[in-house]
Amino acid sequence: MFQRIWSITLNAYRESMRDRILLSVFVFALVMIVFSLFVGSISLEQDKAIIEDMGLALIFFLQLFIAVFVGANLMHKEIQQKTFFMIVPKPIRKHEIILGKFFGLGMTNALVTVFSSLVFFAVVFWQAHGFAGVPAMALAIAFGFLETMLILLASMLFSSFTSPILASVYAITLFFVGHSATVFRGVIEKQNSFIARYGLYALYYLFPNFEKFNIRNEIVYGITPDAQQILLALGYGVAYGLFLFVLTSIIFEQREY
Repeated sequence: MFQRIWSITLNAYRESMRDRILLSVFVFALVMIVFSLFVGSISLEQDKAIIEDMGLALIFFLQLFIAVFVGANLMHKEIQQKTFFMIVPKPIRKHEIILGKFFGLGMTNALVTVFSSLVFFAVVFWQAHGFAGVPAMALAIAFGFLETMLILLASMLFSSFTSPILASVYAITLFFVGHSATVFRGVIEKQNSFIARYGLYALYYLFPNFEKFNIRNEIVYGITPDAQQILLALGYGVAYGLFLFVLTSIIFEQREY
């Protein structure tokens, strides 16, 4: 089983790395990270905060782009190019295909994250003449990676029953919903109806809470999460990831190829 998953992982990784749009966005983000040095230099004593804020945001944008657009298009491309039909009839289960595609794009996401982070840390070193605060920023990048891996699973879930464009739209919508959990909870608390309140609570716990992984602003201003917050975020990410994987597998098993 592991050999089959690994073969699909490598195939998905090579396919995603050949995507020219991904390369273009990657180069653009690197240029913008370096450009943040100039933006910081013309600010009023806020150069460090601006460089860190721009760098973390651009790295997260890269991670999100891979999760939403590359992830939503991957399965559709396999079907369109007929390569998918060469895999399914073989003695391989459909959930193994999902795992292989997920790990393959995860490798792409990790590679892009590492290289862009190295450029970002070099810019931080150039500006600050040291690596103070880098471990905390690495933690923020890792949290962003975990969040976008969940969004990647959601993109694969949506692409299992709709077109890549709609799958991308649904994934982006889920991203914004996941970052509106605090607002949503405030709306729930204002409900007077028992049925409405607990019905909305069900939706609140069904949809992801991506704010658990958004620590970029805190890191920029020197606030580091404690060990309990880190462990809770990791546990939540693993649990919700398993939920998305099981749901994707169930829907995928119903499809006939």
